[in-house]
Amino acid sequence: ACALRDNDYKMMTEQVSVVDVKAHDAVRRRRDKIFCLVYTIAESHDRIPYIRETWGPKCDGFMVGSTKTDASIGAVEIPHEGPEEYNNIWQKVRSMWSYIYDNYYQDYDWFHIGGDDLFLLVENLRLYLESDEIRAAQNDGGVTVPSSSSLESSTHQVPLFLGRRFAYQGDVNNVFLSGGSGYTLNKAALKILVVEGLPKYFPHQKTFSEDTRLAEIFRKLSVFPYDTKDSHGSERYNPFMPGHHWGYRPPSDMSKDWYAKYTVPLGHVHWGKEHCSKHSVAFHYVKKDAQKKLYALAYGKCASK
Repeated sequence: ACALRDNDYKMMTEQVSVVDVKAHDAVRRRRDKIFCLVYTIAESHDRIPYIRETWGPKCDGFMVGSTKTDASIGAVEIPHEGPEEYNNIWQKVRSMWSYIYDNYYQDYDWFHIGGDDLFLLVENLRLYLESDEIRAAQNDGGVTVPSSSSLESSTHQVPLFLGRRFAYQGDVNNVFLSGGSGYTLNKAALKILVVEGLPKYFPHQKTFSEDTRLAEIFRKLSVFPYDTKDSHGSERYNPFMPGHHWGYRPPSDMSKDWYAKYTVPLGHVHWGKEHCSKHSVAFHYVKKDAQKKLYALAYGKCASK
């Protein structure tokens, strides 16, 4: 991780940084509690120790949804309708969200779900979720949820659906959140998804496109993907490895490249170094040793930066 000065190294040392949590703690009397779920299959359980040895323990709650229970890695078998295959991921994720609601809704403020190749910078996610911007965005909504304050039994929230926005086939009226870097729901969003959305919409559909289905359900419930870019227009939730974003440039004909086609219609885009926010919260396609590599670079485990 430290010796190879590749594009991952450049992005993680020259652009991305982890927020100073101690300084952040000093101005917050109460931490929001973040629950993280990674979904996988039994055959890929060997990926999970890399997550548990890096970013997993930084979540306030962490579990693995799988096809087989294994207490040694925090994996729980969560059955779903239909076969266990790529073309049925929608049913898998549908069951995961229901499981989270049934077992963890009362105890946490935020819920992040992603696959077993997700890398999460939990401190940066926490900084973002506790920011004035997000607190203001979710205040005084129409969904009643249990209050985090000991002085009130309930509060009212606007449902928030956070992640990396894409315009499907370039259509700005069909925006979804990329499943790769995962997405984050507050209590209100989780409640209306499981209580109102999942029972009514696509309950038996078989498809790999779980991210577009989730967005479509939320759209029917008048909840739309939140723009999670930072104040400089850089992305917080990133669907590839850091080095890919560092080196990627769109072709002159952007309609021939799906990433540009899905991204550009949603507003100005930085390419290269500034594509990723300084306080990025997630990357994708991070497998096994790459988890340790990004962790070492992000948390100053190398001798020098």
